[in-house]
Amino acid sequence: MAIRALLVEDNAGDARLIREMLIEAGAREAVTLQHADRLSTGLDALDARKIDVILLDLSLPDSSGLATFESAHAAVPNVPIVVLSGLDDVELAVRAVQEGAQDYLVKGRVDGGTILRSLRYAIERQRLEAARQDLEHQRDEFFNSVSHDLRTPVAAIKAAVGVVLANEPSGTSAALHRLLGNIDLAADELTRLIDDLLEIARLQAGRVELYRSEVDLLEVVTRALRSLEPLIQARHQRLELNLPAEQILMSVDVQRFSRVVRNLVGNAQKYGRERGCIRVTVERTPTDVQLLVGDDGPGIPPAERERIFERFYRTAGSAADGPVGSGLGLPIARGLVELHGGNLTLDSEPGQGSTFRVRLPLT
Repeated sequence: MAIRALLVEDNAGDARLIREMLIEAGAREAVTLQHADRLSTGLDALDARKIDVILLDLSLPDSSGLATFESAHAAVPNVPIVVLSGLDDVELAVRAVQEGAQDYLVKGRVDGGTILRSLRYAIERQRLEAARQDLEHQRDEFFNSVSHDLRTPVAAIKAAVGVVLANEPSGTSAALHRLLGNIDLAADELTRLIDDLLEIARLQAGRVELYRSEVDLLEVVTRALRSLEPLIQARHQRLELNLPAEQILMSVDVQRFSRVVRNLVGNAQKYGRERGCIRVTVERTPTDVQLLVGDDGPGIPPAERERIFERFYRTAGSAADGPVGSGLGLPIARGLVELHGGNLTLDSEPGQGSTFRVRLPLT
């Protein structure tokens, strides 16, 4: 089947040359080439007929530069675009590819065979990307469905164990009591995992809605820390809390920002040294409020400092004690911080611990 290509090029001579080069490359039957001399005309042509790929010049009478690609890509995000420009600009080429262009070709430096291969590769890459996105969507929907289905039996287990522990006979053996306690703890852990799966699925689908209220951010942080005190004490760690004397009024979703605090401090508790120190600091600058959570653990290698924010990714080294996390805490924290208009970054050196920094704009 022939490739249906749209060439958006205002220079009639260049358009004719491109067509001739494709014919010389044996693409007369392989490519059906439609020509438009303006961006607006080309976009109208896309509405009128099915196009597999666009060959786009960036210098047109009604648009120029990277804005030309951005307008075309926004109008037809599912149609692959190969930039064919007279501008031999490496920086522009990199930016175009970063924005979603499949390729950047320079006029006068390509032949018909190169253009034909670029068109074919662009279509195939776009097809693979669409398939990848569809699989991600199916996976997120699966997590969402399974997580909802798991809530009921886990709640039943938790309730049943609670009743047994509350009415435990005085003669119960220590081993049986410990077993019941472990079931109760496992139910709590499974509940947290289900909540994480639901939250990451909602974040990926763009279905998280913030319910903001104006609160003292310092109070939100200190209350979130209380739920982690038993875990910190279990590893004999010390919590060093540095807060400003005056309250900081911010508009945040209390429940979800508390989750950010718990995820970051829980990460520090898990990966920090036993009998070590966890540092939580809140600072106010003229432009933002910063929350810093530091540990004295093994640190994160440079190659993994961004990967730890990917779903289900875990560093090569496991936690110092206890089970390794699900790999969802940090992606959820970053997603929730970004929904608040802020950012979450990491400072770390191997062997010197890690510090996660949350920045929230004051406005």
